[in-house]
Parts: sequence; C-alpha cells; structure tokens
Amino acid sequence: MRFPMLIPLLAFSAFAADDNPFGLGRAQDIAARPMALGGSYSAVAADGSALYYNAAGLSAVKKHEFSLSLERSVIAGVDHANGYPSTTLRQEDTRIQSLAYLLPVPVTRGGLTFAFGYYRPRTFADVIGYADGLSAQRGEYAYRADGGLSAWRMGMGVDVAPDISFGLAAGYVSGTEEIVVDDSGTVGYLRNYDGLDLEPSLMFKVTPRLKLGVSMVLWENIFNLEEVYEEKNVGNSETNYRVRFPFQTKAGMAYQGDSWLVAADARLNGWSQYRYGPRSASTLQKAGYHDEMIFSVGGEKFLPPANMVLRAGYTLNTLPETAFDPTYDMHRVSMGAGFLFSGALSLDLAYSYAFWGLAGDGLSLDNREHRALATFAYRY
Repeated sequence: MRFPMLIPLLAFSAFAADDNPFGLGRAQDIAARPMALGGSYSAVAADGSALYYNAAGLSAVKKHEFSLSLERSVIAGVDHANGYPSTTLRQEDTRIQSLAYLLPVPVTRGGLTFAFGYYRPRTFADVIGYADGLSAQRGEYAYRADGGLSAWRMGMGVDVAPDISFGLAAGYVSGTEEIVVDDSGTVGYLRNYDGLDLEPSLMFKVTPRLKLGVSMVLWENIFNLEEVYEEKNVGNSETNYRVRFPFQTKAGMAYQGDSWLVAADARLNGWSQYRYGPRSASTLQKAGYHDEMIFSVGGEKFLPPANMVLRAGYTLNTLPETAFDPTYDMHRVSMGAGFLFSGALSLDLAYSYAFWGLAGDGLSLDNREHRALATFAYRY
C-alpha cells in the first residue's frame, strides 16, 4: 500500500491540513549580501534589498541604484519507506531572483528615496520519492513541485526624525506552483496566484554604530488562487479560491564596527491564523498550520588590502507543517563575499546550504538544498 494520507499532505510545499489548496513553500533571501548574512538584514538594509527586508532603510540611499540578482538552486530529497531502499530525487533551476531601481529625492534635510522592484520571497520547489511493496507493479512513487511566489513592489523610505526612518512598501503578489505526481498514473496541479500586500517599517539609530529595524506585513490577501487539477488520460477540473495571509513581522539589530558588522534577526509568520476558502465564500477557514519562527545571525569583515568583504551567517527555521510527526527544523548555513569596483559597480556572491526532515506513517524525508546568488549593483 502506498501512503495515501501523505500524498495530499506533503512536506512543506504541498498541502496543509483540511485539504488546504495552498502551499506555503519556503522563505528565501532575495539577494546575495543578505543571504550571506543568514537573512539578518532588517537593521542593515540600505540598498535595493530594503524593498523586501525593511523599506525604512531606503532613506539612507543617496545615489540612484540598479541591481540584479541571479540564483542557481539545487534541491535533493533522500527518502525511504519502512525498510525499503532509499530513493533520491533531484531538481535544479536557474532564474532571476530580484530586480530593483532606487530613486533618491533631494530634500532639505534627512533622506527620501523611492524604490521599484521585483523579487521572489518564497519557493515551492520540492521533491519526494520512495520505493515500497507496489514499486514492482507501479514503479517508484515520485512527487515534484516547482515555482514560487513573486512580488512586484514599490516603496519609499523617509527620515521622520534625526535617528528615525519610516518606510512603506506595497505590491502585487503573483506566482505559479506546478506539481506532478507519478504513482499508478500521473496527476498534476497547476496553481496561479494573484494578490496584494502592504508592509510599513521603521529603522532606529540607537547610537552611531547600533541600529534597530522592524517591519510588519499588516495585510496580504491572495484574492484569486486558480487551481487546475489534471489526471492523465482522464481530464481536468478547475477551482478558484482566495487566501488571507496572517500577521507577519520581522525585527533585527545591527552593530557596525570599524571594519566589521554583526547582525541578528527574528521573524514571525503567524500561519496558525492563515485562512482560505472558495472565492465566493463569505467566510474563510483556518488551514491548520503552526506558526513559523525564523532566527538568524550573521557577520561581515572588510579586508582593505583586497578591497573585499567576507560574510557568513546561520538561520534556524521552525516548520509550520502539522501533517508530519516528527518534523526536523530547517538549518541553513551561508557564506559570501562582496567586491566594489571603481566606486560605482559592485558584485556580491553568496552560497547557502540548508537541511531539514519530516517523518510519519512509515515514511522518512531527508531534504537538502544548495543555493548560490550573484547580485550586481550599479550606483551613480
């Protein structure tokens, strides 16, 4: 017998309890410097990435900036059922992770900067495969998911006091999730997302070297989730939903030394209050997730002789999934380097390695993810 309860309740990027049609995916960093710092960027952001991490940091930008981030990712799952041999599935992808343009506006005092950009804050990439007693007749079970949520955003940061900045970001959320399941036959899901979000933020300069940052997604609503289910040689069906994200917040601190920086962040995604339902429904129901906590620390060191910066970070990500017992939280280690050329062009590189696991009903899932990011920025 296969594991029927696990097919609709798959790890992380598939379904949650109560047949929720929406997958949370995994949070991911959008540019190389913040990824190398483990995502500890809420009190550091003063570049194109601020549009995602903390828009209040935009007020410190004094030059026009274009930035582009490219990502290479590899995810592998080593899974096994009961006493059967383990199976490994692998998925690779290369894509644009973020784009941004910053427009500083001259003001009498303080700073005011507008930003426009695109980024991918969550990914649905996932693989599951295993062999069992039915594999000789049906072949091995295989689940593959791809896609992610994207955000087209505009924002601004302004100094409201000598040591306090305010930021506001709003945008259009879109995305695609593609799932293919091979068992006795082949079935697939294609989900398209459309929504809006609003995120205010603050940045405090406690001392000339110490900064605090906080931001809150006060409202994020997927007003249309179109799901198409298709079974090979049978046909397809379409359903429309809407999704209301819960309160999400992140806070961080950063201390700047003479040639070094240390930073730490904490992020709460209140997925226990996440709601969904048919698009025509007057009320939405809870999906049954746990809240997600993300803790990170990171640091960087400037090396004057080489005109470069070395970085490293660590992230602990608790999992919101409730369909598995036990779940093993995600751990991510990262490192990177930054280079400045001629005062206008910069290149940041980062690599991260993440691992997590889930188990239940005789199935054990062991996941590994490699990500590499390169961010190019031009300032004038």
